[in-house]
Amino acid sequence: MIMRRWMPWLLTLGALLELAGAVIPWIPHRAAALRLNALDLFVVVRLLPPVRDGVVRVAREVFLLPLLAPALVLALAPAFCPRPRGFFHYGGPLAGAALALTVLPPYPPILTAWRDPLYRGQLLLVLVACVLALAALWAHRLPERWRGGLASVLALMGWLPPFLAVLRVRPIFSALYGTPVGIGPGVLLSALGAGLVLSLGVLAAIPRR
Repeated sequence: MIMRRWMPWLLTLGALLELAGAVIPWIPHRAAALRLNALDLFVVVRLLPPVRDGVVRVAREVFLLPLLAPALVLALAPAFCPRPRGFFHYGGPLAGAALALTVLPPYPPILTAWRDPLYRGQLLLVLVACVLALAALWAHRLPERWRGGLASVLALMGWLPPFLAVLRVRPIFSALYGTPVGIGPGVLLSALGAGLVLSLGVLAAIPRR
């Protein structure tokens, strides 16, 4: 009973840690201008010669997941309240949708994003995230095991694919910077938040006797 009472707030904490990790450097460097967070990598990675030439294959949209996945966790968290209502009930889904909208393609490319291969994936991811965030208003009707499973999947999606992508592009940045590139604190903070959400999701998904 105590864990159920704290579950929404702990999920919110985990989501906020992931969101903070998304905007903290994933590629570290002494020079501030060369430090890149997950959203910077989404913009920059397509310009890297090995990626541009197809030598290293990376779907740059995965670098949006460190923001979009925790935004959906934030939207889902109120559904774990025994009786979701009031500001928290509506605020979580609305905040999740608003966060997703922050990574829409810029103007004017957004006007033709649906038929532009450069922006199509970004637009679709954002629209799907917005729809799912608003759908979380009714997520409390789902069995708790399903909600826990969803939270666990979102935790893995928000960290694992971007982390694997960082490992693929890190040698390229090491070559560009002329020095070995480590793992930035954003990766670790996102991992901490994702681990918290994953643990809570698994706990909720385990059938109670």
